[in-house]
Amino acid sequence: MFRGINIVLFALWYINTSFLVTNHVSFSLNKTDLSFKQSDSFNTITDPVSQHYTVSEQSLEKDKTYHIGLNQDYSAIKLTIKDTANILVYVTTDSDTLCFGEEVKDKNIDIPPSFAVFLKHTSFLNISSSKNTSIKLELFYAPQIENKQTLHLKKKKDGCAKPNTISQNNWRSGLPLPTPGRNKTNVTHCIIHHSAGNNNDTNYLNIVRNIYLFHTQSNGWDDIGYNFLIAPNGTIFSGRDPLGVDEEDNIQGAHYCGKNGSTMGICLLGNYNLTSPSLSILESLNALLSWKLYKENLSALDFFPHPNSTSDNLGVIAMHQDGCATQCPGDSAVLLLDSLKLAVETELNKCRGNVSIANPAIKFKQIIYPNPSTGRFYVMIEDGAQARKFIIKNQLGEKVSEALFPKNGLINVDLVSGYYFLELWNSDGIISTKKILIYKE
Repeated sequence: MFRGINIVLFALWYINTSFLVTNHVSFSLNKTDLSFKQSDSFNTITDPVSQHYTVSEQSLEKDKTYHIGLNQDYSAIKLTIKDTANILVYVTTDSDTLCFGEEVKDKNIDIPPSFAVFLKHTSFLNISSSKNTSIKLELFYAPQIENKQTLHLKKKKDGCAKPNTISQNNWRSGLPLPTPGRNKTNVTHCIIHHSAGNNNDTNYLNIVRNIYLFHTQSNGWDDIGYNFLIAPNGTIFSGRDPLGVDEEDNIQGAHYCGKNGSTMGICLLGNYNLTSPSLSILESLNALLSWKLYKENLSALDFFPHPNSTSDNLGVIAMHQDGCATQCPGDSAVLLLDSLKLAVETELNKCRGNVSIANPAIKFKQIIYPNPSTGRFYVMIEDGAQARKFIIKNQLGEKVSEALFPKNGLINVDLVSGYYFLELWNSDGIISTKKILIYKE
């Protein structure tokens, strides 16, 4: 009798759980099934068995979850969806939850949203898709290493001396060497980028190592694209290896939409669309730019034609978006351009012995978005403005809201639909007045 009851219970369990069983697929990616790309030359082979870069293609069915064993650790992923019809692909590990499929309108973006560095190395993936599709899966492995350099980031007495950096031989340890072949260039423009990565990831050494693998293994470039990279804690990484051709700041990189001549590329690690770069980043960026412009006898406020004499003028200090169809290095970073130029020019004048410095009048750039809004919107303004509070007035000039200006720029007010005036104040008085529209259905 009890045996019969057990059989019935088992049958009921199977019926109720068979959907879950049949919609979960587990398998391992065998190394013989993958396409490998690996250099024969290494600084130090820390793990000769593991591959630094692997490629696989996989068909996905809607509503199925694929549990994939990878047979080794990986540190980053690039997932390309073959179809482009509003398909989302989800990837999870022990430490990451990633979503791929965002429409990329930014053709000149440095590091696309299809690439992500894992917070922790992983040997398995869970993948699911919103529709039937096929994907190209690229996996990268940068072994964990310790930073062997101790940096003293405080500037020397000579403010225009080259700041300390993490050398290529240090951060690239255990990875394939770059491909020989370098072009020397006379730099007249310093171009600022951002990596658009995860702002919560503080393993900056690992991020740089994986960007290097992405550029060299997936893009097929001969080296990392930037001349320098700066982490949120102020650490500066030397980028493209000069390989004895010239000094590292005079080596042509791969970062400026095919117009890399006469440029030096600097990448800020992180995403600065909604978050401002840290004070440590700005201090290191100032030091790096001051050194380079002092060395080349350039002014931070100058403009020169680029890429040739018949082209439009481009600032000696410029953003990626100034010459390419891209949002890089993010709206928040762009707001800092004028104050950054003035800070660097002030440093240059000190180094050159100029006592009197006439700074041009500043009109602070700012962005309000979305506008119109429901009353919840972001206000981004240059740090130099030192905004302390905001006041919102109606069309009669009556104050309807007042508060301290939030550090993240997010303002959330409950007001009826209509036009209003947003005032920003610092300790000296009002610095900005902008019209905003609040619309509620």
